[in-house]
Amino acid sequence: MDSTQLQENFEKQLAEAEKQIAELQDNLTKATEYRTKLLGGLETLRILAEGDGTEEPPAEAAPTEVVE
Repeated sequence: MDSTQLQENFEKQLAEAEKQIAELQDNLTKATEYRTKLLGGLETLRILAEGDGTEEPPAEAAPTEVVE
């Protein structure tokens, strides 16, 4: 393998690595947003539970759609 082929191979690998990084960053952003929504839901349930005592949090929360 000559230096030109080696350089082309490295450039191809670099492009693939950059693509994977972008996908992972996007997935991390989505997971972080999902986590924030879950924390918000938990906080809402705590606030409802601390209310005047007449309201109780739902026994089972509705399933949340995972956005990918």
